Amino acid sequence: WGKGLILGMGAFMLYITTMGVYMFRQAPDDFDHQYYEKGLAFDSVYNQEKQVFTDKVQPKIKFDRNNLYVNFIEPADGSILFQRLADPNLDKLLAFKSDSGNVVNVPLNAFSRGRWDLTFTWKNGGKKYIYQQKINLQ
Repeated sequence: WGKGLILGMGAFMLYITTMGVYMFRQAPDDFDHQYYEKGLAFDSVYNQEKQVFTDKVQPKIKFDRNNLYVNFIEPADGSILFQRLADPNLDKLLAFKSDSGNVVNVPLNAFSRGRWDLTFTWKNGGKKYIYQQKINLQ
């Protein structure tokens, strides 16, 4: 029994040491450094998203190969955040102000093809709104 216990403990210690070295050589996990701040602001963002549906002001989104057209119910002034989950370095924030027909035209020439998450943030009549939409550019 003595030799078996010593060999078992030695093998276990070697396993633990190997796993410790392996874990410390791994790249650090990418996590959201703004996690707590986003948690504190969650209620505000949720209320702004809910306000879009309460006031029935969802923008209508249409796009073709070269342009994105966003049609608002009323004049709007705000920003669009283009997020590319595959490559966060491609994320872009664009400010906008709707024209006389309440339409915003965004040229898509500078955007790579693939899936994008759009976050619209705008003000209208003293109220703030947030609307999210996923699109796939061909």
